[in-house]
Amino acid sequence: MQNVSTAWKQAQQEHIVPESFVEVSYRVGDPAAQLDASIIDNGHESFSNTAQIVNELEKHYQPYVTFEKDTWPLDGSRRLLPDVITQDMGFVSSELSDEKGEFANPPVLTITFSTVHTNLVPGVTIQWSEAFGDYATKFNVTVYNGASVVASKSVTDNDKILSIVEMDFDNYNKIEIEILEWSYPHRRARVEQILVGALVVFGKSDILGFEHEQTVDMLSAELPKSYVKFTLHNIEEKWNPDNPQGLWRYLLERQEITVRYGYRIGNSIEWIKAGTFYMSEWDTPSNGIYATFTARDLLEFMQDKFEITNTTLTLFDLAEQAFTQSELPQTKDGQNRWYIDSSLSAITVTLPADPKEFDFTCAEVAQLCANAACCVFYQDRSGILRIEPLANVLTDYVISRFVSFSNAEYKISKELKAVDVNDGMGTALNGSVGETQIVENPLIQNSTVANAVATWVKDCLKNRKTLTGEFRADPRLDALDKVTIENKYAENVVFITSIKYSYGGAFRGEYEGRVVT
Repeated sequence: MQNVSTAWKQAQQEHIVPESFVEVSYRVGDPAAQLDASIIDNGHESFSNTAQIVNELEKHYQPYVTFEKDTWPLDGSRRLLPDVITQDMGFVSSELSDEKGEFANPPVLTITFSTVHTNLVPGVTIQWSEAFGDYATKFNVTVYNGASVVASKSVTDNDKILSIVEMDFDNYNKIEIEILEWSYPHRRARVEQILVGALVVFGKSDILGFEHEQTVDMLSAELPKSYVKFTLHNIEEKWNPDNPQGLWRYLLERQEITVRYGYRIGNSIEWIKAGTFYMSEWDTPSNGIYATFTARDLLEFMQDKFEITNTTLTLFDLAEQAFTQSELPQTKDGQNRWYIDSSLSAITVTLPADPKEFDFTCAEVAQLCANAACCVFYQDRSGILRIEPLANVLTDYVISRFVSFSNAEYKISKELKAVDVNDGMGTALNGSVGETQIVENPLIQNSTVANAVATWVKDCLKNRKTLTGEFRADPRLDALDKVTIENKYAENVVFITSIKYSYGGAFRGEYEGRVVT
């Protein structure tokens, strides 16, 4: 469940919800160069924090009053700078633009790298000041290898807060950005983010169709699934593969895509994460008026066969080896994209010496580890693969009849008699009649673990009801959330196992979940 403001929650109870947004961001660049980047400037204000604009950590900018022209609306929406700055500030120049927006001593930002980077990148992306809504109208970007100029470009007519400076270059160790003219007179130049590469952002005006699905098995009996699929305008043939200047040049398999959702709350947009995904496939017909893209979760990286390097190890170490072998991309701050609960360290397993007897992909190994430890396996919205016990906490989310398009529908499974793990190694009885649920897992290797798994499976399956339905979705709901669902006759507490959002100007949702006993 994503955290949102009280105003967001209240807006969902209105007959007409506020304006909603979907934003898809696609980055093509060199992550190693971004991590290696450091930056200096030729003059900044004391409250400036230039160093932070080249890291990719999440930032929150606040438009404080600084007595520049037209920056202090008399509506109470802005505050004076505090004595101690806790908000992100980015680069704020000491130089003010003149009455024409020009700078007598142009601000210069110099990005340096500890080594020469050889990967080809398609340009530089600069986010000016989204907080203040202004930007550089004229600026120069020059790329160097030592004293030699590798590439350069002058921009003279920019009218966007996010500037993508398209220029292919490689073999570089310095990038210089010179700001010549600002969009408003008597203002300081501000920069919130600089990325080595192209950051393409698609808003709801660009997106013709959108869907997002999460599916997670509560027993880790199947692999989780998370993907987004979106369709974009292609009338200008930006995605035409025959267009030598088209955006199709930036399409790379497994390139990272981030998605966020928002609602207009008051005078601003409140955003939440929708997820991190990786480009999987695309359809860009040369004569079409649209292009369709699909991006999937990190399991795309975990399809290689698992390689046994140690035959005796804990489930924690085994899962970690599966993640490490898959060479998953790191987070923007250089951390691993997985979390394994410490409970897996308490279970030791022995793998066969013959690899043919343990023929599983890395993804399947992680799934088997989760199942043997009575844990769930899924990817969260921050793009982290997680193996951990199911959080048995009832959220405040209610799918009421007010937001439902129809009453939730029941599915009743066959009555559960018992659970049998690994042909009798562990059992759990539930009743005298019904079917026996079979569990086969080569990582369950003793009766203690087997009986624990059998009881866990029984407790999950003994309630025979699952619910499905369609509703006016609040997109903060995730798979595995424990929520209340109303129908005509009762309220049910349900663990959501599958949630699908579609967007066509407003959010619509489909869900499936297992009723809690």
